Amino acid sequence: MKEVLITADSTCDLPSHIIEQHGIEILPLSVLLGDKSYYDGINVFPEDIYAYVDQTGTLPKTAAVTPAQYYEVFEKAHDDGKAVVHIGLSSAISSSYQNACIAASEFDDVYCIDSKSLCTAMGLLVLKACDFRAKGFDAKKIYNRVNTLVPKVSTTFVLDNLEYLHKGGRCSGVAKFSANILGIKPSIAVDPATGKMDIAKKYRGKMEVVYKQYINDCLKNVNKIDTSRIVIANSGEISPEIISFAKGVVEGKANFDEVILADAKCTISSHCGPKTLAIFYIRK
Repeated sequence: MKEVLITADSTCDLPSHIIEQHGIEILPLSVLLGDKSYYDGINVFPEDIYAYVDQTGTLPKTAAVTPAQYYEVFEKAHDDGKAVVHIGLSSAISSSYQNACIAASEFDDVYCIDSKSLCTAMGLLVLKACDFRAKGFDAKKIYNRVNTLVPKVSTTFVLDNLEYLHKGGRCSGVAKFSANILGIKPSIAVDPATGKMDIAKKYRGKMEVVYKQYINDCLKNVNKIDTSRIVIANSGEISPEIISFAKGVVEGKANFDEVILADAKCTISSHCGPKTLAIFYIRK
């Protein structure tokens, strides 16, 4: 049986020590700041994004991984005698998944999965692929098993404001003007059937209170959550006290095998903005 290489788009936003621990190969999306192009998480970081938006009033552009970039990675794995399982950013958000499929079509041992998700919710699927590899599954079996988990991923996050999401045009339910007038802090959910984003719940009040309400709402049905892993992710500028509160609630609700604290990288941060908090998990 061939050794299996697990690859993923940089939008999985997994911490570097976890990527290294599991030997995951990351393919970075491109971030365009004016006429300069950078690689997500390699030579550009969220603080650069926020500074650019503050200075210019415009969002950076992001670009999918190209078929040629995927092909190069898949070809090397093939030449090394390895099969590949690739997990990509939701096809409803980016063309990266389709580009990976184009490159994969040249090989008989490369399997591409549409996560229909983003950020470290997508990262949870990447780690499940690593778990299945550790159990000795071949690439096709890993592909099949991970695909059955795609609809079970809970991908929600709460935003401080709608400016970035509105400018990026990524969420059909965003009504920026009325939300800002009414002081609404929306929770956005990714539909696991389509991979598209929409407003799931509207909170009101100070952001610190909203964070706590959102955290508790996420953990209401903890008995239905796969307790192998859970993620607390943020896009920066959130107080350590809120992160500690989230971790305390998570650990108080259930005995999770692993609680991952993750920082969103540039692609995600450029669409949601700072002060975004997320709790990601897989349902049983």
